[in-house]
Amino acid sequence: MKIRKARLGDVGAIFAIRSRVRENHLSASELAERGITKAAFGKWLADGYGIWLADLDGSAAGFAIAIPSEATLWALFVDPDFEGRGVGAALLRTAEDWLFAQGCDDISLTTGADPKNRAHGFYEMHGWHSTGDVENDDVEYIKSNPSLSLFDF
Repeated sequence: MKIRKARLGDVGAIFAIRSRVRENHLSASELAERGITKAAFGKWLADGYGIWLADLDGSAAGFAIAIPSEATLWALFVDPDFEGRGVGAALLRTAEDWLFAQGCDDISLTTGADPKNRAHGFYEMHGWHSTGDVENDDVEYIKSNPSLSLFDF
């Protein structure tokens, strides 16, 4: 598996993955209502978002998007054909490491609040903790930079 920084030419593959997911699925019109469009992708790159694409067996298998100014993992999706092969974990590690390297001490993400959503177990297994905050049917998770000790001020 290869994780690499996304390029403008990857926008089609990223939106194809986003349209195929089974959980937390949004239609193209629902994405557009939230400002998530192919046209916005170039602005995200220019604005310094961290965007990565996972390549597995020569195919786009998943992607992650992190926003350092908000200290957030904004998106992480794996194509259903590649689930269970470590793609999500590799993308998560890449995004976390990058956000911490950008100076973020605590990072956050949101995911669907439905307790049946597999994302809850996935994030908890990787050291994320639910804050219990629910907004717009999403629950927030946080993770602190593991390289910081309790005595760093």
